[in-house]
Amino acid sequence: MVVVVELTEPPSLYGQPVGRVKEVLGEIDDPGMEIEIAVRKYGVPHEFSEACIALARGLPDKVRPQDKKNRVDLTDVPLVTIDGEDARDFDDAVYCEPARVGRGKGWRLLVAIADVSHYVETGNAIDIDAYERATSVYFPRRVIPMLPEKLSNGLCSLNPEVERLCMVCDMLITASGDIHAYQFYPAVMWSHARMTYTEVAAIWATRGARRRRAARTWCRTS
Repeated sequence: MVVVVELTEPPSLYGQPVGRVKEVLGEIDDPGMEIEIAVRKYGVPHEFSEACIALARGLPDKVRPQDKKNRVDLTDVPLVTIDGEDARDFDDAVYCEPARVGRGKGWRLLVAIADVSHYVETGNAIDIDAYERATSVYFPRRVIPMLPEKLSNGLCSLNPEVERLCMVCDMLITASGDIHAYQFYPAVMWSHARMTYTEVAAIWATRGARRRRAARTWCRTS
């Protein structure tokens, strides 16, 4: 069995250390045991405080009308998230369209980040727990989140087809990739799709193949 032991007497010249079992993790061959051992060996914070859990429990289940005040409504903009196939929380979304930049052609790019600050006030129980963790810790088949699940997988995850609060960087970019202008503002968004890196790569590959075929056709006919 794998256990967590608290030492009550240190080892001495003629005696072994003495301790008491605080937690029984399970059999050494249990699935995921290596993760349980690593979490405790390196002191990864994996339990939220009672105050943090209670505060998270009192948060709303969805974006309320009062939460949208003084925010730009971007729900009609087809922002999408792009993450790995097994991602559970979605922190950012993007949208890009052709635009006139000065006298030339360019792009308008929107990058939206989940607005955690709307729900987590500086110094409250959630903020204290998040500060201790600093980041989410990813293991195979398991994530130890920085924020309680109601936030990390709910209100602060840009899930598809639900309203979410976000902070946006709205940019104009030249055809050569230079930032011509930008502004930041709080907004409310609606993710129109949960996409993966594999799907996006396949789309670009298909578009590239179509362009090459079109170019060859044009060369033959001309």
